Parts: sequence; structure tokens; C-alpha cells
Amino acid sequence: MSEHGLLPFVDAWSVDIDAPPRAVWEALLTAGPASRAGTAIQFWARLLGCDPREHNGLAPHRIGAERPGFAVCEAVPATTYALTGRHRFAIYQLVFRITQPEGVGSRLTAETFASFPGAAGRVYRTLVINARPHALVMWLTLRMLRRRAEALARRQDARSA
Repeated sequence: MSEHGLLPFVDAWSVDIDAPPRAVWEALLTAGPASRAGTAIQFWARLLGCDPREHNGLAPHRIGAERPGFAVCEAVPATTYALTGRHRFAIYQLVFRITQPEGVGSRLTAETFASFPGAAGRVYRTLVINARPHALVMWLTLRMLRRRAEALARRQDARSA
């Protein structure tokens, strides 16, 4: 179950990042699922009937900030960034956790919690979770965030040198 006991655990993916937690946090806010919504994301949000469906204009670190498919439900700088949402086939929560394991700059973990109500939800789970597209998206997302955080850390190091 999710931290609040509402949604069952689906999966978790992690990546080690050669950057401090603050750089990982900034990468999450500027490039993660709650960032500016592109045309493809808006298309999928409408197709799936996502709630929320639109960007509400709040900064991505604010509780209640909305982007197509996601709303920020927890934001603890450089530690936890949690998003929630729903659509026709699922109710979900995506929790990003930033930790500092020994010998690594940071570790970013993305945990997914979701329920898939009804027959349509079961079919959706089979197509998206069991058939692995969700895993691919999470893998690509974490690697993109790693690249952005490491580039940000290099720029910050260059400025302070």
C-alpha cells in the first residue's frame, strides 16, 4: 500500500546519480512528470480522461500544482516529490525519493502505487504494467533525470570554482 494505505504498490525503479540531492531535486522540478506539458502529454491526458487534465499555473514545487495527469501531493525539497492522478482506467501515485547512499552522490527512486478498477482497469493493467511499457517509461525517465541532474551539478561546480 502507498504511504497513506490507499493504493497498492506496483513497482519501484532506482538510479544512482553523480550529483548532490539539491541538483536531483531541481532536475525533478524542471524535467519530471510535473513539468511543462507537451502536446503528446496533453493528447494522452485527453484520450485517457486524466484528472487533472490541465496545467493550473502553480510552480511544480507547490502542493496542488497540476499538470496533465498529475497533481503534486507532497514536496519535501531534496527528499520526496509525490504526484497523484487518475484516469478512466487507473488511480495512481508516483513517489520520487532522493537519498544519499554511501559512496554515491544521490540515489533517485521512483515508486508507483495504483489501483485499476473494473474490467477496463484490468485490461489496462495487462497492457501497460504487465506488458512492460510502464517499466520502459520509468527507466527512460530516471535516466533523463540523471543526465539533467549531473549536467546541473557540473554547471554549479563550474560556477563555484
